[in-house]
Amino acid sequence: MKKTLTINLSGFVFHIEEDAYELLENYIKSIRQYFANYEGSKEIIEDIESRIAERFFEIRETQKTEAINQIHVEELIKSLGTVADFKEYEQSEQSEQSKQSGPSKQSEQGKKVFRRDLSRKKLGGVASGLANYLEVDPLWVRLLLVIGFFGLIPLLHIGNVIFWGYIICWIAIPGEYPNDSNMGYKRFFRDPDNKVIGGVISGIAKFTGWDLGLLRVLAVISILVFGTGFLAYLIILIITPEAKTLTDKMSMEGEPITLENIEHNINKSIDSDNKTESFFGKILLIPFRVFAAILPAFKGFFNVIRWIVQYFAGALLMIIALALMIVLFFAFSASLSGTNYFNAIQLGGELIPFLLFQDLPKWSIWAFVFAFLPIIVATGIGGASLLANKRFYNKTFSYVSTIMAVIGWIGLFYVGASLGNNFSRTASTNKTQLYAMTDSSFMFDIHHESQSSMVEKLLGDHALANEFLDEDERHDFNRGGFNRANITFEGYNGDSLQIIQFFKSNGKTRIEAEQNAQSVTYQIVNNLRGMTFDSHFGLKNYKFRNQRLKVKVLIPYGKVFSMSKELGYFIENMIPSEYFEEDESTFKTAKWIMDPNIGLRCINRIAVPQTENDMGNQDDWEDFEKRFEEKDKSDATIQ
Repeated sequence: MKKTLTINLSGFVFHIEEDAYELLENYIKSIRQYFANYEGSKEIIEDIESRIAERFFEIRETQKTEAINQIHVEELIKSLGTVADFKEYEQSEQSEQSKQSGPSKQSEQGKKVFRRDLSRKKLGGVASGLANYLEVDPLWVRLLLVIGFFGLIPLLHIGNVIFWGYIICWIAIPGEYPNDSNMGYKRFFRDPDNKVIGGVISGIAKFTGWDLGLLRVLAVISILVFGTGFLAYLIILIITPEAKTLTDKMSMEGEPITLENIEHNINKSIDSDNKTESFFGKILLIPFRVFAAILPAFKGFFNVIRWIVQYFAGALLMIIALALMIVLFFAFSASLSGTNYFNAIQLGGELIPFLLFQDLPKWSIWAFVFAFLPIIVATGIGGASLLANKRFYNKTFSYVSTIMAVIGWIGLFYVGASLGNNFSRTASTNKTQLYAMTDSSFMFDIHHESQSSMVEKLLGDHALANEFLDEDERHDFNRGGFNRANITFEGYNGDSLQIIQFFKSNGKTRIEAEQNAQSVTYQIVNNLRGMTFDSHFGLKNYKFRNQRLKVKVLIPYGKVFSMSKELGYFIENMIPSEYFEEDESTFKTAKWIMDPNIGLRCINRIAVPQTENDMGNQDDWEDFEKRFEEKDKSDATIQ
């Protein structure tokens, strides 16, 4: 049994054994005494204590221990180094007069192992763990993953690969709290020591190792010539943190966090303060230093703008979250109720989403809720945080929402893949029918069916069909939709009227796609006086598989026929708009033939554009009638 104490390090509360506390206290005292004469010693000590607190927090989380013991403190001292060790190293360096002035190198480590980084995680720690393995800043890995996930990388299915790869790594790869004090890679910060405005350019120079003066010249050129440099500078200034502490500055150059390197950086900062800039550098930076000097005068104004934007964004996020929550609630309630009529309304009266909705498994609504509810709640919490200017965070909510989101999105991807599989193959069938054309009075017409009957062909339910239509739509036979028949008139050398129906559809397999194509129902009514086409086709299986229908009407060249005005609007052939200015009865008296050269042609009417002057001029109208009479005489032999 050992006595334990409670200590506070940088805002973290730890339980520590008494002997471990004495060892830690002596260690911190020696550090305080060593750095007491340095400028900014208080900040240095606070920075070191923050590093110690981070290490203890990692130990507590990874080892699930309640108290820090002596072994933990000894390992900490070994990693950071003691003042005595550093003095001995410093004396040996001075005696040997080494030319090496940089930081000490990290000792050779064992084989690298990929682990999720729980200390810097945003969502599972996969990206930060991969960054540790590759020894790069997690910022770049996260950017690449986001860009790839949203399909901005021109590779097929890269978004699916990234999503499933991330989920698999999240589940299969164990997590740990790495000792980042010995990480040798650089992290990107804004450099406050060499800044002119915000330290962006000097931070880039530290990160890349490029010449600072050259980068500043390029930045000035990009601002003056291209104009995009200023926007890029502002974006980087906003999203990049500033290296405020000494350890941040050491991480910016990829140096391990040890007492030796802390001492080295302090001396280096003192030496850099004594350096003078060149005359050309001073001239180049004058405008920017003037701007940096004036900028603080507008600090109050910018703060007001920031608060306005922050509160506006917070209120907007809260409103969006509330609206989405209401939509999610009604969609969830409608799905559980099993009321198809209510679902029809929820889907906005669109047939394709409704038909696809019928193919979804019952549990898909739960996957939808699990996937989007955490996002909606997080959006609301984000808005509340902006309004209260306080970060609301709950560890339990974070774990629960993460698990819900993972389960939900896995379910949605499975459902999406299943739906997509229903359209993976394509097949088509056709049917040819022969009819006789009696004489020139043969009339083609379109079936004047109601919209409810058109929709009923797809849903098999008259009452449900009415839910998709309002009063104005129920008699508009020319309404679009995926089940609208595509009718085309063509001429050919033959004696009989041929009707060829081409049915096309998708399915999981070619056989299933062909069966779906055969499920299309379409009716053509023929009698001695003419033929009537349905405007839309139906489905026997009431399943949407991207069914399509093309009706090709092959008419022998020279055969005379008539058509209704509605059919003239409906067919794919181009008919001059002037013919449609006539009423229905006049339009039906027009005689048409299929011409081998120009296709569909009227033989007893001439389409003449009319203007307001033409309509008011009786002489022109009489001339128009005479031209029709001459046309009738010239085509008498054809009739």
